[in-house]
Amino acid sequence: MRVFVALAFACGATAAAVQPLAPAVDAHDIVSADSDLQSAAFDLESAPEELAGLEADHEAFVDAEPLDKRGVASKTILMPAQGSGAKPASNNLEQIQIDFIMGKKPVKQGNSMVPQYYCQSLRFTNKGSLRRRVLVTAQGRTIFQGFMAVRESRVVNAPSGISQFNMEVEAAPKSA
Repeated sequence: MRVFVALAFACGATAAAVQPLAPAVDAHDIVSADSDLQSAAFDLESAPEELAGLEADHEAFVDAEPLDKRGVASKTILMPAQGSGAKPASNNLEQIQIDFIMGKKPVKQGNSMVPQYYCQSLRFTNKGSLRRRVLVTAQGRTIFQGFMAVRESRVVNAPSGISQFNMEVEAAPKSA
């Protein structure tokens, strides 16, 4: 019961503190047919000098890049070099984490066998709160393409003989 009394008091205090709205007749007079806002026209001859050089130029639009409305983020990622170590740093692009899973193979160096690490596979993990479309290409071939749900991980075999790959990430609509 005390809550309702306090709520009524707060509503009354708020209503008393707010200025009343203008009557509809006054509001109509502000924006009428003969208002300066509606009858105003922009004349280039009478424009201020600051606006004199603001005309559209067709040559400026020819070289312009189109607007990317979907918000596709892309990045070129370098593959870890052979023998670079057991755990290279992971990369992130738009909350998609790329981990390099390294393999170990023995290589003869002098008179002994030495372990050498190489990139065996790639793990893509969606760390964000949105479903994402991921496209990974290298040398014109598609390595991975797919939609990744929230907190989903995918492991893909790393192609041999590449030093870098391109990755594109964009937000994807929810599946129906």
